[in-house]
Amino acid sequence: MSLRSIHELPDKIESTVDRPCRVLVADDELVNREILTRMLARNGYASSSVDSGLALLHKLDVESFDLILLDVMMPEMDGFECLRRIRERFPIGELPVIMVTAEVERERIVSAFRAGANDYVTKPIDREITLARIETHTQLRRTLSALRDSEERYALAARGANDGLWDWDLVQNKVFYSPRWKSMLGFRDEEVGASPNEWSERIHADDRDKVLRFANPDYSGADTNLECEIRMIHRDGGYRWMLCRGVYVRSENGKICRMAGSLTDITEGKVGDPLTGLPNRLLFVDRLERTIERYQRNKQALFAVMFLDLDNFKLINDSLGHQAGDRLLITIAERLETCLRASDSVCRLENGATVARHAGDEFTILLEELKSPNDVTPIADRILRAISRPVQLDSQEIVPTLSIGWAVADDNVGSAEDILREADTAMYQAKSDGRNCSRRFESGMHHRAKLRLELEKDLRHGLVNNEFFLNYQPIICLESSRTIGFEALVRWRHPQRGWISPLEFIPTAEEMGLIIPLGWWITEQACRQAAAWDAQFPDQNLFMTINCTVKQMYQPNCLEQFREIFERTGVAPQQICMEVTESTLMDRHELIRPIVVGLRDQGVRIGIDDFGTGYSSLSFLHRFPLDLLKIDRSFVSSMLSSNENREIVRTIIDLGRNLKLKIVAEGVEDEMQRAMLWSLGCEMAQGYLWSPPVVAARAAQFLAAPILPSCALPTTPSDTISLRE
Repeated sequence: MSLRSIHELPDKIESTVDRPCRVLVADDELVNREILTRMLARNGYASSSVDSGLALLHKLDVESFDLILLDVMMPEMDGFECLRRIRERFPIGELPVIMVTAEVERERIVSAFRAGANDYVTKPIDREITLARIETHTQLRRTLSALRDSEERYALAARGANDGLWDWDLVQNKVFYSPRWKSMLGFRDEEVGASPNEWSERIHADDRDKVLRFANPDYSGADTNLECEIRMIHRDGGYRWMLCRGVYVRSENGKICRMAGSLTDITEGKVGDPLTGLPNRLLFVDRLERTIERYQRNKQALFAVMFLDLDNFKLINDSLGHQAGDRLLITIAERLETCLRASDSVCRLENGATVARHAGDEFTILLEELKSPNDVTPIADRILRAISRPVQLDSQEIVPTLSIGWAVADDNVGSAEDILREADTAMYQAKSDGRNCSRRFESGMHHRAKLRLELEKDLRHGLVNNEFFLNYQPIICLESSRTIGFEALVRWRHPQRGWISPLEFIPTAEEMGLIIPLGWWITEQACRQAAAWDAQFPDQNLFMTINCTVKQMYQPNCLEQFREIFERTGVAPQQICMEVTESTLMDRHELIRPIVVGLRDQGVRIGIDDFGTGYSSLSFLHRFPLDLLKIDRSFVSSMLSSNENREIVRTIIDLGRNLKLKIVAEGVEDEMQRAMLWSLGCEMAQGYLWSPPVVAARAAQFLAAPILPSCALPTTPSDTISLRE
């Protein structure tokens, strides 16, 4: 069909498109196709043309276009049929089609729109109207395409972020919850409606106001963003921690009309221990509180709480480093989980069983479905056995142990904190009873725990207020009966309680870590006194023995601190004998040996205290540069009545002679013990036969006069109150 007339137009009409749009012209008349394609080219469009409906469909198979100008009247396949086939492949918003008809025929135009046309133009073609309509539809197509792309990117980003999305229309009081929002709480898409109550009723009561205060249209706060952490109840009955973020929109009258944002599940970070993967205190307490609620409704739902503390963990951290300590904690957590029942829970309190991590080296366990309180004991024994298997940390083999306290629910159970405190109290009792054991909470433990807390507080004050001082017990040469050395022993005079036994405060100081500053204070005071006595009695060649704690020796700058103390006090290192226990050398010999060698290189003598109570051998002793062995008092006190202990003493003395070591017997209390030791070849001794530990002024009197076979000096209350070491 021919065009009747074409109005003259400028060569160029400005287009708003950002890039050339591709237009496909379908007309069976060549002249019409050429006129339309030339007009399009002059106005910035890229165009192609075909002469039939079939050719148009084939063209769409291989090329893409932004718009089609489709003539209605064409042979073989008219424009309506071609349009129907186009719409089978392209929705109306994806590929605009403008129908070109010869005249304004109402029925044809209506049919065209019903078939999926976007618009129409009539012949003769009006260039301005035609180009305006082309531009309108191509721009609309681009806008819709960009919107689809944006929506796809947003949907992909939302799925990738793993967040739950929400959109709250406050005017209609409806909320859109994304499928992910619902699944994070354990629900399927169709199980959660559009009511705000679907959200608010699932928020923990203590957190509800954090969100709902923004849902008030009259909220006048200055902030425009919502960001808070809330607890939401999951389908399984437990709580999940959610990070709620969003923005709100105000209407023209200033009222909030809409809020939208996201929920992110942060439960793992909030209630999970990042090191072991166990729940932490927060989740454990939540589970424990729900267990208590069940028990209060049904007393048959018996449960117990265990509190576990890893023995000597700080020592491992100090000696092997924090990375080794972390690996040990991971191993402990794995062993705890594998040795519990399916109904129990374990938690590392700082994470069936709820095992939770409480602090650095503390764990708690929730034991449920108990038939009797007696069920706890075999579980505790199983845990102790599982934990005490050796662990290889780098080149060092460690045998970890736990102290376990446990408490069983009873009619008085109140809060989670109450029963946790009872289990914690029982755990400290286990530590006091020697560690690597378990103890059940008893009512009398509360009083002992209170006393222990007071002792911890007083220990700190005592160090600050200089309440500690040293006593000195003479070491006697059995051949000459003269004083040749002293052992320095710490004492504590409490301002209210009076004298406190070292057997009471030393273990507590070790647990608190105060043994390190106390140990350095003892070392410096003893060295200062040794230097003073050497200046006062230069011909007596005295030596001073000082107990050295293993925690001191594990300090990174241990050798340097010793050197500084020697220089500061003016003592000759050769006057000092640092004593370590036999068990310390045995348990940590690979770590202790470099320190012992370093001290020996400075001139310090090295002694083994309480020898005979451990399991050392001759080959073991050869590894260390030793100078002195001290025979433990337990053998000395019973060697007259026990042939076995007498032979042990003889063996120790012979061993010392073979290794060219000096031998000191501790705890000598009578003349018969002294005579027996001398007959066995022992060179030196100390004990109440000569003197208890005394203050420095009284100890100096032993240096000015010969020593008699029995105590030559009268004692004072300050002397006799000191316990025997």
